[in-house]
Amino acid sequence: MKKRKIICFFVPICIVLLIILGIIIFPNDSLEAAKEGIEIWTTILIPSLLPFIIGANLIVDLKIVDIIGFIINPFTKFIFNVSGKSALVFLISTVSGYPVGAKLASELRLNSQISKDEGQRLISFCSTSGPLFIIGAVATGMFKHPNLGYLMIICHYLGSISIGLFFRGYGKDIISSSSISLKANIKNTINTRFSNGQGFFVLFGNAVNSGVNTLLMIGGFVIVFSVIFKVLTLFKIVDVIAFILYIPLSLLGFTKELCYGLISGLFEITIGCNKISSVSNVSEALKASLASFLIGFSGISILAQCCTFISKTDISVPIYILSKFFHGIISGILTFLLYPLIESISLVSNFSNTYNYIYHGGVSNFYLSNYNTVLLVIFIVYILNLLSRLEKIAIKKES
Repeated sequence: MKKRKIICFFVPICIVLLIILGIIIFPNDSLEAAKEGIEIWTTILIPSLLPFIIGANLIVDLKIVDIIGFIINPFTKFIFNVSGKSALVFLISTVSGYPVGAKLASELRLNSQISKDEGQRLISFCSTSGPLFIIGAVATGMFKHPNLGYLMIICHYLGSISIGLFFRGYGKDIISSSSISLKANIKNTINTRFSNGQGFFVLFGNAVNSGVNTLLMIGGFVIVFSVIFKVLTLFKIVDVIAFILYIPLSLLGFTKELCYGLISGLFEITIGCNKISSVSNVSEALKASLASFLIGFSGISILAQCCTFISKTDISVPIYILSKFFHGIISGILTFLLYPLIESISLVSNFSNTYNYIYHGGVSNFYLSNYNTVLLVIFIVYILNLLSRLEKIAIKKES
C-alpha cells in the first residue's frame, strides 16, 4: 500500500480526534467559541447572504443567466474564454461574496451547461468576497479607515480578473461563437423555461429551500471552524506555527503578532483581519496588504464551504485552491503598491459615490431595517415548500 494513501487515511482521523479531545478538555472555551460562531452566522451572514443566494438561484432558474449570456458572450469569450452566462456568475459573486460564486459555477457544471475546462476557468476567478465585508467590516469596522476599503476592493477584483486572464488558456476547449441568432436563442430559452411546467412560485419556493439549506451548511462550517481554531489556540499549535512563520517573515518587517494574525486568518478571515488590524508598531500599508491577501485567499473555513459545492462536480479542487492562493498574493501586492492612492480624493470619492448609491440606497436601508420580518416571511415560505415536497414524496410512495 502506498504511503500517500496511508497518510491520507490517518491524518484526518488524527485531526478529528485532536479536536474532539480539545472539546473534552476545554468544554467552556469550546462552548464560547461555538457561541461566537453562531453570533457571526445569525447577525452577519444570514442577513447579508440569504437574499443574494435566493436571488441568484432565481436568476438561474428563470433563465436570466442564459439570456444575458447570449448578449455578452462575444466579450467574455474574447477576454476570459468563457461563455456569457459564466461571466454573469462573476458579477453576482462580486455583489454577494463567498461562497455564492462557487455555488453558481458548480451548478452550471452539474447541469452540464458548461464543460469541465470552462468550469475550471470560471471557478478560478468567480469566487470573490463582497463589498459589504471589505468596506464595511474590514476597512471601516476594523481598520477605522473607510477610504482604505475602496482601495482594497479594487485590488481584490483586479486580482480576480488577473487570475481569470491567467486561466483563460486552461484546457483544450475553446468557446465557439454560436451560429444561432440572438432572437432564436432567446426563443429557445423561453420554450425551455416553460417545458417543465413549473411556475414562478414553484421556482421561488425551490430558491428559498435551496438558499436556506445553503445557509444552514455555511452556519455549520462557521461554528465548527470557530471551535477548531479555539482548540488549536488552547493547544498552542497556532502559536508554534506563528513562531515558525515569523523566522523568515521577520526579514520583511513582520512581527510575531502579525504572524499570529496571519495564521488566524488562514483559518477564518474575519478573525485574522481583526487581529491584524489591531497590531501596533506596524505600517498600515503592510497590515492592509496582509488583510487583502487573506480576503483573496479566503481562508480554510470559506474554502471548505466552496469545496463542498465544487467536489460534487469534476472540477479540480486543488487547482481551485491554488488559484485562490495566487488571487490572495496578487491582491496583497496590488494593495501594497497602490496604497499611496488612498490619499487621492478623486479616486476615493468616485468609487465611494458608486458604492453608496448601490448599497446605501432605499432598498438596502429598507431591508436592513426590516430584515427580521423579511427573514420570517422567507422562513414561512421555506416550511411550506418543505411540507409540499414531503407530501409529493408520500404520494409517489403510495402510488
